[in-house]
Amino acid sequence: MKSLLRNIAIVLTIGLLAISCKVLEAPFSDGDSSNAGVTLYPYVENYKVGFVDAEMTSRIQPQFQLLDTGMWPYTFSEGLAAVSLSGAAGYINKEGNIAIQPRFQEAHPFSEGRALVKSNGQYGFIDGSGRFVIDPRFSQAHSFKNGRAAVQQTSGGSWGYINRNGEFVIEAQFSAAENFSDGRALIQTADHREWGYINRAGAMVIEPQYRDAKSFSDGRAPVQLGFHQWGYIDTDGETIIASKFIEADPFSEDIAAVAMPENSTNLDQRKYGYINTEGQFIVSPSYEEAYAFHEGRALIQKNGKFGYVNPQGNLVIDPIYDRAWPFKDGLALVQLSNKYGYINKRGIFVFGPTQ
Repeated sequence: MKSLLRNIAIVLTIGLLAISCKVLEAPFSDGDSSNAGVTLYPYVENYKVGFVDAEMTSRIQPQFQLLDTGMWPYTFSEGLAAVSLSGAAGYINKEGNIAIQPRFQEAHPFSEGRALVKSNGQYGFIDGSGRFVIDPRFSQAHSFKNGRAAVQQTSGGSWGYINRNGEFVIEAQFSAAENFSDGRALIQTADHREWGYINRAGAMVIEPQYRDAKSFSDGRAPVQLGFHQWGYIDTDGETIIASKFIEADPFSEDIAAVAMPENSTNLDQRKYGYINTEGQFIVSPSYEEAYAFHEGRALIQKNGKFGYVNPQGNLVIDPIYDRAWPFKDGLALVQLSNKYGYINKRGIFVFGPTQ
């Protein structure tokens, strides 16, 4: 009798363990549990790419191709990262396992449950399983944002916008089109080649009138106004910073990179600095290039090398790098010659550099 009861207890215990294991595995459809909530960063070793965590511990061994294309640096988005393997692009999960077989000419990060890929010279969109949910039938396309993606059906043809099912919700009628941001999308008309802005319904909310323009960010958009100079408008099309710059970029963290002439005799020679939301310089124009702020640091170029400034205009990381990328979670990928590594916000290497 005791033996029978003991056997029943063992069976029940095994059954409970099996059920609990299934419950624990349920949130992860691909079974990746150890790295699921971990931010992973690409690193290079022997010209192969792997991934480390924030402690610089290797989580995925180097095995993927290092290709200096628009895919680099490889980045996880919605649990998957586009990588190159054997000359084709596919996707891995956070365990380093192939989630979508490499079979594309190009593969872009997932956005809103869709990833833009190129196959047989045409662009389409796949879901997280790798299945085409929008067949590759576009000559050019942008990733989804705010439920819309700008697409061009034929080379040299008009641009329009599709929804996540691939249906045109704004008919193809523009000579150029950018993604939506702040409820506005930048478009160029086919007749006069002027730039304006539409809303998500396709209605023109800021009439095409600009020789050049860029997308909205932080409620402001840089546009080319009088005398080929740049200023900024708000989402109603009202000028909020007068035109006085020879180049201007969108705001990020309430700061924007702009350019001024190096001297009054040659407008082609320019230097970049940064302005605040009032249009006042907080970093004087003194750099060859200047990029958007991320996490309180902005990438700049001086004498052909890259470094970083802070919002107070101080050069906090000297320009010594051959290439560099924006900060993410307190770390920035940098390149010295053919070696890659990670620095913190003080410019101290926390990993590498390696090649």
